[in-house]
Amino acid sequence: MNIMEILAKAKAKHAKTLDLNGLALKILPDELFELTELEELKLDENELVEIPDEIAKLKNLKKLSLASNDLMDLPEAIGELTKLESLYVGYNCLSELPESIGNFKNLKQLNAAQNQLQELPKTIKNWKHVEKISLHNNMLMELPAEIFKLPELKKLYADINNLETLPENLGDAKALEILVVSSNQLTEIPESIGKLENLRELLLDTNQLTTLPATLENCKKLETISVTENKIPAAAIKSLGERVGAKIDA
Repeated sequence: MNIMEILAKAKAKHAKTLDLNGLALKILPDELFELTELEELKLDENELVEIPDEIAKLKNLKKLSLASNDLMDLPEAIGELTKLESLYVGYNCLSELPESIGNFKNLKQLNAAQNQLQELPKTIKNWKHVEKISLHNNMLMELPAEIFKLPELKKLYADINNLETLPENLGDAKALEILVVSSNQLTEIPESIGKLENLRELLLDTNQLTTLPATLENCKKLETISVTENKIPAAAIKSLGERVGAKIDA
């Protein structure tokens, strides 16, 4: 069945979901954007280099997956998908995300891993319901302070980037349970991390850390801390482990 037949069948059935993964698509047919009842669209593992503005016609989309293509950017029009709950754009060539993604008021999950992102738009401050953000394997020099103000953020993966510091307001992420910032260039962790009362897992491997903040002992739910390949003295690690009561891999 070719792409046009797939789309015709989906239209006839008033499809809510459509899987177009791995079809070697280079462009998206206009007929796709007539499927306005779609709630989930999968376009992974194709050969797409751009997403047309017509994507905005699919206003009922809740899940959109564009992973493993050749995308260099996303259109501002994607911000019109205001019902979106999950966006997967990992394994592309994105150097930035459009400001309009701040319109995703219902977003719960973003995966933009394995791209070339150098910064994130500050409009992410509008994501009141996002729970998981995956940004590993990018080129981020910093994380915006806005990311730690997201009230429902539970999991943040920002390993394998170029981070040299973390925002001082790190402790504002009250719901955060998992923080992964391994393989960066971090030299210190903000004292405010001690305010993360729900933090369970903290991965700091392969950075330039020489110490850890004493305030970590206030993170009563901490189960695992990993600090391998840093420059923290063994005595300091042992002392912290005794105070925190968490397993420390060093």
